[in-house]
Amino acid sequence: MLIVDGFLENGVFIPNKPLVNIKGRQNATLTITENEENEKQERINAWRQFGEAVLNSDEILEGEPERLRFKSLEEVI
Repeated sequence: MLIVDGFLENGVFIPNKPLVNIKGRQNATLTITENEENEKQERINAWRQFGEAVLNSDEILEGEPERLRFKSLEEVI
């Protein structure tokens, strides 16, 4: 058995390194790992930390702040 790491993009598997010594058509099994939930949770946690840092900051702002619109957690998820 050969295990090949890579990623699936638009229905095409792209290995991390070139495959050698594979001749002809071979049976294969592709297992897709769910990293999306982890990445999404990491982004949510990062934004929470950012928001807490802003709220806890005692820095005095000078000038006119620009208007920003951040996505809500519901829009991110």
